[in-house]
Amino acid sequence: MVLSDQFLDEQRAVGDAQADSLVNSYMSTGKAKQLYQILAQEASEIPQQRDTNDLLTFLTSQRTQPVWYNEQRIMSGQKVFKKYALDIMTLLGALSLPYCYAASPGNKALYQTEKMRKTPGKRLVETADFIINVLTPGNLSLNAYGHIQINKIRLIHAIARYYVAKGDWHQDWGLPINQEDMAGTNLAFSYIILVGLLRTGFTLNHQEQEDFLYVWRYIGYQMHIHDALLPGNKSEAATLEQKIRQRHFKASEEGKNLTLELINHYKSYFPPMAAYWVAAQMRYLVGPQVATILGMEPEPIKDSILKSLNSLKELTNSFYQNNKAYETMLSNHGKLKIQFMK
Repeated sequence: MVLSDQFLDEQRAVGDAQADSLVNSYMSTGKAKQLYQILAQEASEIPQQRDTNDLLTFLTSQRTQPVWYNEQRIMSGQKVFKKYALDIMTLLGALSLPYCYAASPGNKALYQTEKMRKTPGKRLVETADFIINVLTPGNLSLNAYGHIQINKIRLIHAIARYYVAKGDWHQDWGLPINQEDMAGTNLAFSYIILVGLLRTGFTLNHQEQEDFLYVWRYIGYQMHIHDALLPGNKSEAATLEQKIRQRHFKASEEGKNLTLELINHYKSYFPPMAAYWVAAQMRYLVGPQVATILGMEPEPIKDSILKSLNSLKELTNSFYQNNKAYETMLSNHGKLKIQFMK
């Protein structure tokens, strides 16, 4: 996968035409409330609506399957999630999100929407809801709820583009949540999670790794991300990740503030012992380069102790399989929904 800077620059001016058009229509005709009401519903509730307006049609639609579509590989990729669900959700919050915060100017859209900053618990739960809805085995089959969840996210992105672009936004940053930034987020939820699993000692065979990336390629396709920005294998994913890292990973006030607010959120509800290690664990996972970009100052003694503790855990991960990982994750997620979605 070799993408030129010119092509990627062009993709920074592109959003999601279909979703943007629908959102602009609802906003300009005073129907924002109707839009928000349906987005607040669970994906499973939406097909039961009696109306057949353009909003419901959009939410229940899906793109024609690509020529590379393979349902068995999608199911296999979802089974990888189920197998490692508990650790994948941990990596989502401690690795994937900081990874996204390191990319500027993409992080400026996250910062300016203020949702992650003002209600981080709620936003983390909503992100987890998305992951669960698309990665639970069977949820991306024809007419399954995963496609509705994907389309909800497309509309949420379009709403963010609508509002952020009207605020203190510079045109040379591209569109808020543009194609390149969406591709980077897709990598954060797929390739970066895979790297995190391998780094923390889990042993995934070649096919498991490729199928996990494959299901995210399909999700990205249904998100209407440009085909050229959807890696076909692990090697291509690594190439694209390095390209985006070289283009956009740099220190910014937005990235530093988002990271600090995320750490403070975790500290506010974790038990005291877990809270004590939050920043060190995040530094360990993202690595020194990204930690520096995010303004996470090293703490040599604490970092050294945590590295030793992690080495023991990684050794355990290499031969022990938690057969209740998915069920435990769902239980934990349910408790968080009660706490943060009131």
